[in-house]
Amino acid sequence: MDMPCELTVNGTGTLQITGNAKHAMNIEGPITINSGTIRILGSDSDGIHGSSNLTWNGGTLDIVSAGSDGLDISGNVTIQNGDLTIHTTAESQRCIKVSGNFTMNDGTLNMTATGTDGKGIKADSNVFINGGSIGIGHSGDMSKGIKADGDISITGGIINITSSGSTVLESVNNQNVPAYCTAIKCDTDINITGGDFTITLPTSNHGGKGISTDGNLTIDGATMNITTQGDGATYTVSGSTKDAYTSACLRSDGNMSILSGNITLNSSGTGGKGINVGDDSHTTSTLTLGTTGGNDDDLILNVTTSGERITISSGGGGGWPPGPGQGGDYANPKGIKSRGNLTINSGTVTVNCTQNNEGGECIESKATLTINGGNIETYSKTDDPINAAQNLTINGGTIYSHSDNNDGIDSNGTLFLNGGFAIANGARQPEEGFDCDWNQFKITGGTHIGTGGATSDPTQNVCTQPTLKINTQPGYAIQVLKSDGTVICTYQCPTFTGGGGGGWGNNMVMLFTDPQLQTGQSYTVKYGGTISGGTNWNGYYTGNVTYTGGQSTNVNVNSMVTTVSAGGGGW
Repeated sequence: MDMPCELTVNGTGTLQITGNAKHAMNIEGPITINSGTIRILGSDSDGIHGSSNLTWNGGTLDIVSAGSDGLDISGNVTIQNGDLTIHTTAESQRCIKVSGNFTMNDGTLNMTATGTDGKGIKADSNVFINGGSIGIGHSGDMSKGIKADGDISITGGIINITSSGSTVLESVNNQNVPAYCTAIKCDTDINITGGDFTITLPTSNHGGKGISTDGNLTIDGATMNITTQGDGATYTVSGSTKDAYTSACLRSDGNMSILSGNITLNSSGTGGKGINVGDDSHTTSTLTLGTTGGNDDDLILNVTTSGERITISSGGGGGWPPGPGQGGDYANPKGIKSRGNLTINSGTVTVNCTQNNEGGECIESKATLTINGGNIETYSKTDDPINAAQNLTINGGTIYSHSDNNDGIDSNGTLFLNGGFAIANGARQPEEGFDCDWNQFKITGGTHIGTGGATSDPTQNVCTQPTLKINTQPGYAIQVLKSDGTVICTYQCPTFTGGGGGGWGNNMVMLFTDPQLQTGQSYTVKYGGTISGGTNWNGYYTGNVTYTGGQSTNVNVNSMVTTVSAGGGGW
């Protein structure tokens, strides 16, 4: 069907076409579909080929099979309503190919692309999704569900994408570069302020991404459930240089801001990540979670990773003291990782990393990690739940961070506790509740409890709030009281469930600081008793608490760090 002018379709009839020679429909002018049914049984080339704009106001489209693109439109495509189903099978073909903008406001759009490097929606410019329902299944290697060379803006609608293709190594400037099978891919910026997303990358998708952009990604109000299941893999970049590609639920080369929404991310393949921001070529890319002074219920973020790390070159990994063969290179699984600064302002953030080997950190910044607020709970079976490479600052928020085999909260640089409430549980010696090696550890405010086989000592000449370093035993109940009997802290120390360096003993150090601790005052520390009543939050008791039995010791606080013996051997 070849038409040199504009096409408008009205009525309730059915138009059935088979394009044996080339396109099933070739329209040089604008196309407007208001009603009716268009059924394309097959075409040698495009199902519908248009040289201008396409507006779909209603009716039904069923492209059973297209030899090339399902829709190939040189102008803009706008779907206002209707029911569209499109299938393509050829390599490098698209269900919808748009030279301009693609906009969907309502209706139903279902697409299947099975060819290598196929696309569900491919826009040379921008993609706008404001409503309706989009379902995409694409199974070709390095294929994309939605791909825009410009921006992607999503304000509403239901989006369900299954990306089951895998990664292909392409040669670029004599180097191998991975080309991923990705659900939503953008060359510039993605802005999401609404919508209901279900994105699945099954085990056949190795290294793919749920939502990925070369620019910035902003999410401010959406419901998302993104799952990646495929393993990552090592590859040779060129010569003897090796690297690895891994899956990620959310990925950006630029800055990422997740301000509000209900988001669940689950990555179970080797090396898989929930959130990955920046890389070695984008070292200043930042991640922001929540808004300043925001309601913690506005952002619900749950991240789980369970895949093991990938060995790129032989050797060991992190941890201390060094073991035999350490010093290797790995692609590690991460819950939330930012190559640049990471800031948490608000939200309810829960991250679990259940790997059996090292590398599974829950929240990591390769620069500065700042926590200003939020309710944060992190658990890592084998590594640091919270880690920063240069500086870790806690100004506010409520934080629980537990590791079975490593530090509770770890900074490879400086550590500043200025406010908020944090419980950090580490493993046996030499692991620590709060660890910043021998760097500056500054405490000026907040209530903080760190337990482990050891601890970094606060830097006395920069601290303004005193700290008790309590040498005790795992599982002991500790209570700290002022001289007038006022209870400052009632805490049930955890037991050690994992490792540590081995051969370092079983003593526990509890580092405790609170604004009610003041120099020149005396305090009573009870230990080895029993706690009953009250409200228990991860071992910290409040309310109508009763402490019975055990022993006690009196301590005078005359400096910024005071060591207390409470049944432990010390470190």
